[in-house]
Amino acid sequence: MAGKLSKQKMILVCDELAKGKSLRSICDTSDKLPHWVTVLQAVQRDEELYEMYARARAIGAEVLADEMFDIANEPLTEKDRSMANAEVQRRRVQIDTLKWIYARQQPRGLRNKAEDTNQPSSITLQWGDKAEQQPEQEEAQVIKLVPKKE
Repeated sequence: MAGKLSKQKMILVCDELAKGKSLRSICDTSDKLPHWVTVLQAVQRDEELYEMYARARAIGAEVLADEMFDIANEPLTEKDRSMANAEVQRRRVQIDTLKWIYARQQPRGLRNKAEDTNQPSSITLQWGDKAEQQPEQEEAQVIKLVPKKE
């Protein structure tokens, strides 16, 4: 096992990560858990710990997605117009921050599998019937803007 991090402690960390908490807040609020840097170092050195960590982050991202949904759907309270606008702006910043975190925690989806996101990396647009000979592109999706004449 890498560093001072046992599998049991990593399970505790992962349980909290899966709840959508940040690694720093988890480790800084508990005397039983190692420093967050120790966790990151252990994850880099041990493949099993990395898998646990990655799965917990992916599940935590789903929790963040639910949180964004709840924030967006929460009705505004009856306040004066200036306070209502400030509340809308606060929620927008909060959701934007959560979206940024979500995108980094779950780049490959909940299962964290590359094949879940193997989408074409580019789109090729062709105008007209004649397709110019172009060098081979990696899995490009071709969209014809003018239908073929039959």
